[in-house]
Amino acid sequence: MLRFFRINDPYRLAFIFVLMIIFRLVQNYFMGDISYYGLKWLLLGEWLSQGYTMYTETFDYTGPIAVFVYKFLHLIFGRSEFIHYGISSLIIIFQAGIFNQLLLKNKAYDENSYMPAFLYMILMVSVPDFMTLSPQLLSLTFVLLGLRNVLRRIDNQVTDELFLNTGIFIGIATMIYLPSMVFFLVFLFSLILFSTAVTRRLMLYLFSFLLVFGMCALYFYWRGDLWVFLDSYLARNLLFNASSALTFQTMLLTNVGFIFIFILSVFKTWGSSRLTNFQQKIQQVIWLVFFGGIGTFFLSNEKALHELVFIVPAVAYFWTHYFILLRRRVFKFVMPGLMIFGMLAYTSYSYQSWLQPLEVIQVESIGEKTMVLGSDLSYYKNEQVLTPCFNAELTSRAFRGLDYYSSAGELYDLFHRANPDFIIDEMEVMPKVFSRFPKMGETYQSLGKGRYQKISN
Repeated sequence: MLRFFRINDPYRLAFIFVLMIIFRLVQNYFMGDISYYGLKWLLLGEWLSQGYTMYTETFDYTGPIAVFVYKFLHLIFGRSEFIHYGISSLIIIFQAGIFNQLLLKNKAYDENSYMPAFLYMILMVSVPDFMTLSPQLLSLTFVLLGLRNVLRRIDNQVTDELFLNTGIFIGIATMIYLPSMVFFLVFLFSLILFSTAVTRRLMLYLFSFLLVFGMCALYFYWRGDLWVFLDSYLARNLLFNASSALTFQTMLLTNVGFIFIFILSVFKTWGSSRLTNFQQKIQQVIWLVFFGGIGTFFLSNEKALHELVFIVPAVAYFWTHYFILLRRRVFKFVMPGLMIFGMLAYTSYSYQSWLQPLEVIQVESIGEKTMVLGSDLSYYKNEQVLTPCFNAELTSRAFRGLDYYSSAGELYDLFHRANPDFIIDEMEVMPKVFSRFPKMGETYQSLGKGRYQKISN
């Protein structure tokens, strides 16, 4: 089965891309609806494209570069799940190509093939949440670009550009998804432990990493929102109480295929003594990347499946070793199909059985000019988004600002610009808003608990 991809031919990526599209179409047919997080990123781009600003008029912690991507896509294509799926598919095949190239260039295996790219794609497809256009997926692209430079340095390629570019890549990854800053330390340790990097070049690596952050901070300073950016994206993002829509048992059951393949592949690789010294260094760096991926998951404030995407390169690396090291003909014939299709089938079953809380449930029709103050974005599944509330904790904190003059003024401006005809107040904050702004309160009438309608002139 894998013989077709055990050839060093870049055109194999085209076949991998076609297979990925086929797998995705089959998954969408059986699994159906968009996930909560997929809807959130679509709505986030739509909200920002209406002219609202991030962090001050949008209560969320998503990275500034990621929200720029969502806003840009909405401005061009509108709200389109298809475009998000298409862009994420292109990103994954690009990542698979980078991953395969860095292993080929560094002779990570005894044979040159496109099997790592194929298995990378299979692992991505096996968990549909990995295929969403998430900040984690966007960030992983730059982590892989940084990993390619680190391996080039370990292979004794010494240029200042390697350190400069690596820092920039990790800086961009961090401004997309904050917990990926873990890979700054991962690559720093790799450069120190497995190469003879001089202090000047390590300082260049640090400078280029901070340069990206400095440019983002300069943008928000120029806009007058620097402290809001620092508080919402940096401080609060790391200080949130971690929450999850899934239990630990559900997470474990869903990822049992990953766990089994990883353990089996690791023991198979350890049982081989055929690795060269440089291949052993590569394996040690991959281990650091794996632990870095685990670190990002524990730093994240929403424990969701798509946040495990950072461990995919490590699993694909060891899984490739497993298939290369198979010697018995019967195993080489049976195991690839058994493991690949078994994992895809098990994942489909697990999604239908255990992951229903992540599906978006259609709720009452609300009309185009309704503002929902709460954490449930399902209201806007088929309606135009008209809410700044994309994270419950940041929303609650923003409305506590009604006690302060400047913050209250910003909230008033937000309501004035949105000018909703209806308000669904799930957080029970509107009485305080109307108390703070009596003139605004005179323009709305109560329709019951948490429901308000604008009075027609």
